[in-house]
Amino acid sequence: MTQLKSNIVFNFLGAAWLGILTLAVTPIQVYFLGVEAFGFVGLITILQVLLGSLDLGIAATVTKVVSSDHSRQRSESAGALNTASTVYWGIALLISVLLWTNSSRIAAFWLSNTSLDYATVMLGIQIIAVYLGLRWPVAFYSGVISGLQRMDVLNVVKASVHSLRLVGGVVVLFFLPNLLAFLVWFAISSAIELLVYAIVTYRMLPTLRLWPYFSPASFKDIWRYSLAMNLIALTALVLSQADRLAVTKLLSLEYLGYYSIAYNASIVISLVQSAINNASFPAFSHSSSSGQHAELLSRYNKASQLMVFVVGLPCFALIFFGHEVLSVWINAKVADEAALTMAWLALGFFFNAVVSNAYMAAVACGQPNLPLKVNLFALVIYAPVLYWLTRLYDISGAAAAYAGLNAYYIFSLVPLVQYRVIGQGFGVWLRENLLPFALVGIGAFGGAKTLSLMMQPGWRTLVLLALGVAAYTVAAWYLLSVSLRIDVTDSLKRVISR
Repeated sequence: MTQLKSNIVFNFLGAAWLGILTLAVTPIQVYFLGVEAFGFVGLITILQVLLGSLDLGIAATVTKVVSSDHSRQRSESAGALNTASTVYWGIALLISVLLWTNSSRIAAFWLSNTSLDYATVMLGIQIIAVYLGLRWPVAFYSGVISGLQRMDVLNVVKASVHSLRLVGGVVVLFFLPNLLAFLVWFAISSAIELLVYAIVTYRMLPTLRLWPYFSPASFKDIWRYSLAMNLIALTALVLSQADRLAVTKLLSLEYLGYYSIAYNASIVISLVQSAINNASFPAFSHSSSSGQHAELLSRYNKASQLMVFVVGLPCFALIFFGHEVLSVWINAKVADEAALTMAWLALGFFFNAVVSNAYMAAVACGQPNLPLKVNLFALVIYAPVLYWLTRLYDISGAAAAYAGLNAYYIFSLVPLVQYRVIGQGFGVWLRENLLPFALVGIGAFGGAKTLSLMMQPGWRTLVLLALGVAAYTVAAWYLLSVSLRIDVTDSLKRVISR
C-alpha cells in the first residue's frame, strides 16, 4: 500500500471515530447543559477560528516545508521549523492574554441576548482563554507530523486526546452538570493534549529544539509563502465563520445552540473531507516539488473522485432525511427547529468538500494567490447577502448563505486551478468528478424520501433511508474510475488483514 493510500485510510479511520464520538456525546451535552449553554460551548469553535488570523499561515507552511525537504532527518528545514515553533508558542501566550483581558468586552458584544448569569459568562470566557492558549501549539505539531506523512501516528494521537476530552466531559457532566465545570475539564484536557503532541513530535523529529530559537534567515525563506497563506486564512475565516458570527450577533444564544446542533450533525462531512485533504496536501506538495506532474495529476483526480463519492452519502442523507435524523438523535423539538438549517449546512459542506482538493493543489503547488483572489471577490458579495438572509429567515437563512458561498467556489476556484495548476478543462472535472455522483445522490435519497412521504412515519422511514444508502453506495461505486476502485479495494483488504 503506497504512503498516500495508507494515509487516507488512517485518516478515514480517525475521522470515523471522531465523528461517531461527536455524534454520541452531543445529545448528552445538550441534555445536561441545555440548548443555550450548549450554544455557549459553541463559542469555543467561533473564537478559535477567529483567532486563526494569528496563525500567520505558519501551520500550512510547516507542512509544506517538511514534506518538501528530502534531506536526512529534515536537517535543511530545521532552522525554519524551530523558528516557527518559537513564533507559535509566543502566539499561544498572546491569545490567552488577549481573551482573558477582554472577556468583558466579548461578553458584552456577543452574548447580550442570553439568560445565563453574567458572572458565569465572564468566567466561562476566561476558562476558554486558557483552553485556546493551550491548544494553539497543537496545530504546529500536527503540521510537522502531516509533513512527515505519518498520518497513522497523527490519527492515533488525535483520536486518543479527543476521546479523553469528550468522554471525560460526559463523566464530568454526570457528577457536576454545570457549564463551568465542563469548561474547566476542557482546559485540563487541552494541557494533556499539548503535552502528548509535543512528546510525540520531538521523538519523530529530533532536530526540533526544546528552547526558543529564531533565525532571521530561515524566517526570510518562508515569510512570503506564510504571508500568502495567512491572507487566505484571514479571508477564509471571515467567509467560513461569518454565518455563525451573524447568528451570534443578530439572533439569540438559543438560536446559536440550535445552529451548533445542526453544525455538529453535519460535521461528519467535514471530518471525511479533512481525512482526504490532510493526506493529499503533503502528497501534492511532494509531487510538485519533485517535478512529477503526471503523478500530481493522477493523485488529484483520484482524490477528487474519492471525495465526492464519500461525502455524498452523509450529505444527501442529511438533506433528505434531516428531520428524521435529528428526531432520533436529539428530540422532535430540535428537529422542528434545526432540520432545514441542517439541510442547508450539509449542502454547504458538500460543496466545500468537492472544491477542497482544488484548493489543496493550488497551495501545495505554490500558487496560493488563486484562492486568495477568489476569496477577496467573495467577501464583497457574501457579507450583505448573509446579513439579509439571516434577518429574513433566522438560522435557516444563515445556513443557506453558507451553501451559496460554497457553490460559488465550484464556478470560480475550480476552473482556475483546473487550467492553471492541473492542466485540465473544467468540463472534465464536472463530468467525471461531480455531476454523476450528485445525480445518483439526488435519485437514491430523493426517491427514498418520496416513498417515505407516502407512508406513515416510523420504522418504514428508517428502512427507506437504509435503502437510499445502499442504492447510492452501489451506484456511485461503479462511477469511480477502475484504478481508484482497485486502490480502494486493495487498501480495505490490507486494513482488514492487519
